[in-house]
Amino acid sequence: MLTYKLAQRGGTVHKVPALGTSQCCSACGFIMPGSREDQAASVCKNPDCGWSGNDDHNASRNVLHLYRIDHTVVIPAVGRAGVRRACRVKSPTAR
Repeated sequence: MLTYKLAQRGGTVHKVPALGTSQCCSACGFIMPGSREDQAASVCKNPDCGWSGNDDHNASRNVLHLYRIDHTVVIPAVGRAGVRRACRVKSPTAR
């Protein structure tokens, strides 16, 4: 649906692999399973950081970071898949 709507407006969809984004601290990059205090809260287990906040906000900051460093799969509005892809990111058909 999003691709269809963007096709009408001439935009593109950038897919970012979201695997593990909620387990990574968006402040320091420390990865540790079990960082979620409950369904909505996340606390960094890195003793030098200690960041805490909303889990969805943390994950969205990590997704934005992946987009900015170009770990994306671009899908043009016309619907072709995988025009540009960063290293270490599997194509949608390989998943």
